[in-house]
Amino acid sequence: FELMEYMKLSMEDIKDIVDIHKISFKNFFLSSLGTHFLKVYYKAVLKSQLSVCIGGKENGILKGFCVGTTLARGFHKGLLKDNFVSFLWSLGYVCMVRPNSIIRLFRNLEKRSSIVPDDGNYAELLSIAVLPNASNKGIGHSLLRVFEKEMKAMGVSKVVLTTDSTSNDNVINFYQKNGFEVLYKFVTYPNREMYKLIKEL
Repeated sequence: FELMEYMKLSMEDIKDIVDIHKISFKNFFLSSLGTHFLKVYYKAVLKSQLSVCIGGKENGILKGFCVGTTLARGFHKGLLKDNFVSFLWSLGYVCMVRPNSIIRLFRNLEKRSSIVPDDGNYAELLSIAVLPNASNKGIGHSLLRVFEKEMKAMGVSKVVLTTDSTSNDNVINFYQKNGFEVLYKFVTYPNREMYKLIKEL
């Protein structure tokens, strides 16, 4: 893919990141919180010194992205604290029309098992997405490789991610083909069954 370039993302890429997220995760909870929330969220991630944000561009057009943090423990709580006013503003309307969404958001800030010991002391892949018209071209695989290389250069030894454990075979197979293994299974609020996957770098 000589036309594909992989590089760190910047604030100039926010609109494209959000557009790809909305297309790739149409029925996901974060998408239901709206475009403004997604912009605030990804801006906060890009601003964080703990984040690694990689994009794949073809002729200057973003086709996919991969974002994560070098330390999962407390990452999202830190984002909320450092960008409190922006998040409050973005969630104001949602809070009025769908207050249960706010409850779900705060109860799932850190997706970890309440049963299996988990200190969150690892890097985490937060989101990876590729435009449907660019899928099956190895872009997701390449994004992951560049992301992992950057993480390793920053001293990270293991990366985890969470994904649905049911009706999600294609996604799970993708991660397993790329070296991830199931660490444990858990349930998030309100009753969503999840896998936590891990990979040693």
